[in-house]
Amino acid sequence: MMTGMINNIFFIIFPIVLYQMFAPAGKRNFFVSHRVTLTVLFSVSILLCMFFPYQFLTDDYIFDLRQVPMIVGALYGGPLVSAILFIVSALGRMVIGGDGMYIAILNQLLLAMGVPLLRPFYMRINRAGKVGFVFLITFLSFFFNLIAGYFLFGDPIHDLVDIWLLLMLNQGAITALAALLIEHILRQEYMLNSLMKHEKLETVSHFAASVSHELRNPLQSVKGFLQLMQEQEYSREKRLEFQGTMLEEIEAADQLINDYLLFAKPVQKQLEVLKVESEVEQVLKIMKPYAHWGKVEIRLAEFHGSAKILADKQKLHQALINIIRNGIEAMPDGGTLDIAIKERKNEVSIKVNDAGNGMTKEEIQRLGEPYFSTKSKGTGLGMMVTYSIIRQMGGEIQVSSEKGKGTSFTLSFPLV
Repeated sequence: MMTGMINNIFFIIFPIVLYQMFAPAGKRNFFVSHRVTLTVLFSVSILLCMFFPYQFLTDDYIFDLRQVPMIVGALYGGPLVSAILFIVSALGRMVIGGDGMYIAILNQLLLAMGVPLLRPFYMRINRAGKVGFVFLITFLSFFFNLIAGYFLFGDPIHDLVDIWLLLMLNQGAITALAALLIEHILRQEYMLNSLMKHEKLETVSHFAASVSHELRNPLQSVKGFLQLMQEQEYSREKRLEFQGTMLEEIEAADQLINDYLLFAKPVQKQLEVLKVESEVEQVLKIMKPYAHWGKVEIRLAEFHGSAKILADKQKLHQALINIIRNGIEAMPDGGTLDIAIKERKNEVSIKVNDAGNGMTKEEIQRLGEPYFSTKSKGTGLGMMVTYSIIRQMGGEIQVSSEKGKGTSFTLSFPLV
């Protein structure tokens, strides 16, 4: 008896577990996205239960749990699934034949017709209510078999009521177990979909903050040049130089927008051979007005060499501007920002050293994380982008800092 019962339970639970294992995550919505697959699985479950029945307390009757997938399938699949499962179970029962065939088919017909009508109510109640509900359906099904056996075959009710009661509890428990397993999977899917939706919204939030942060760099440079032009009169040649630099910054902002618009479908940029010293000088030319406004002097150590790297020019500028800008802002009372270029055997390094507030070891380890910043109004997205850019170009970032004494950033790139 126990072996046959365990086999029937396995036939019922296995299709549900199999579906959970192989259905795509986020789409395990029973009988919605995979109606045909689940109908086939439940049909196989019904047939296996019927062809491998078991005896229960007496040798006069054999039983199976075919009604469990029928009830569960009708509740979660609706009328069409219920009709298909009825046809499968009726044909299987006709193949088996024997006494009680017509009662069994009639019982299955009533389940197939009645249970889908109860589906809207079933879907609205809580889990505890659903357990009681499937028990009630099981009770009514067994009660029908008991009454029909008495009227059609003269089976004595008082002799069979104990057996039918135990069968009802047995099948009701298995039906409740199958329903709870499906509810658990559905709840997991709901939580997974909610998490995915939250992550998408968070990504949009990070995306918007990152765009605004990165656009602030060229806008600050343009603002710095405009403030310089307002403070004093410059020669026409100098004004044209300022205007040219501002146009370059505006073009850089436009390029940033194009890059972020392609965020969802990244396109590999065309790398080019760049002379490190020239690129650093160009970045400093952009940042000097901002440094002047913050009372910070930028000093570039003399470099004797022609080190070249393979990089994306706009992104390299973006990373250097982020680091230099952070160094300037780390010295609110002014100071000196030292920059040095050093060439070794196979690499070149750009070292940016400020005399600002400095960082602890814990803060250094968290650099590059979204929304981590040592500044009161910082988002941390600038350093996140900087770290990403340097890694994409095959470079490395090393940071050393001491609280109250300043911070040193060293960017290393392989030489061409």
